Amino acid sequence: MSIELPGIGDRLRQYWSGLSSRQRWAAAAGIVVLLAAVPQLTENFFFLNAMVFVFLFIALGHGWNVLGGYAGQISLGHAVMFATGAYTTAILFVDYGVTPFVGIPIGGLVAVVIGLLIGAITFPLRYHYFAMATLAAALIARVVAFRWDFIGGATGIEYPFGELFTVYSFTFRDKAPYYYVTGGFALLVTLFMYRLDHSRLGIYLKAINMDQELAENAGLRAFWYKMYAMGLSSFITGLAGGLYVQYVLYIDPLATLRVLRNIDIIMVAIIGGVGTVLGPVIGAFVFIPVREYTRTALSGNATGLGWVIFGVVLLLISIYRPGGLLNEYTGRWGE
Repeated sequence: MSIELPGIGDRLRQYWSGLSSRQRWAAAAGIVVLLAAVPQLTENFFFLNAMVFVFLFIALGHGWNVLGGYAGQISLGHAVMFATGAYTTAILFVDYGVTPFVGIPIGGLVAVVIGLLIGAITFPLRYHYFAMATLAAALIARVVAFRWDFIGGATGIEYPFGELFTVYSFTFRDKAPYYYVTGGFALLVTLFMYRLDHSRLGIYLKAINMDQELAENAGLRAFWYKMYAMGLSSFITGLAGGLYVQYVLYIDPLATLRVLRNIDIIMVAIIGGVGTVLGPVIGAFVFIPVREYTRTALSGNATGLGWVIFGVVLLLISIYRPGGLLNEYTGRWGE
């Protein structure tokens, strides 16, 4: 007679389901406190840089997840909204002297306008046709950006060094302030997504994702709810773009509108779990550090091998965890 021992996945599921809501919140608060202490424990440039990008991509993953995960509209063009927020912030500061404290929210709003225009054109399409249309929008935006002198063309826009590292410019000499700013932004977006997940809008978006025709027969106006999702998604993505340019202090079409930028954003949600609150968080903590460290370790003759590794990882996730790494373990946080 053989006895089957529970696997790691079963133990995680049992442990998580056994926690009360208060215990889960306490565990989450403890993790936030530990993360807040990191800059006090290390000044390693490479590590803090990777963590800044982890936080940015948590927000980007959440932004894409509103549309792609909850509403089921698989967008391959979110780099357009990301670039819109970044370019708007940079142009307002460099050309017009507008502080990024104002420029970043304006960039988010401009990204909403662009996102809604793309949505109004592409939402009549379904499934892979919608994905192809959003990818076409990203490719068109890339070509336009390379030739549009107002936004710097192929040369891009560089922040003037003499105006940096002041409160007005919202730039810092050290990594720690960027760590806290992007970390706080990621936390706020995650809490917003938790609220959305339990809201009426979140339920409607999930219903449209499951069966749009049935949802419309039940009285939901699918097109307009998808437009709401696109607006929220674009705003979060545009804000992340504004914070990104404040961190790198330079922007060009290659940095914001290349095809791989769209893939980066999507992979964060796919690895962690599409349509979940914690999915983009887990995905960013897995994807970004591995990407940054493999890109450094596999430079030179092995450049590009990191993407081969991620291709294998995605294949394995698709086969063994099609819902993402923690999708089946996270309980009400992930549903």
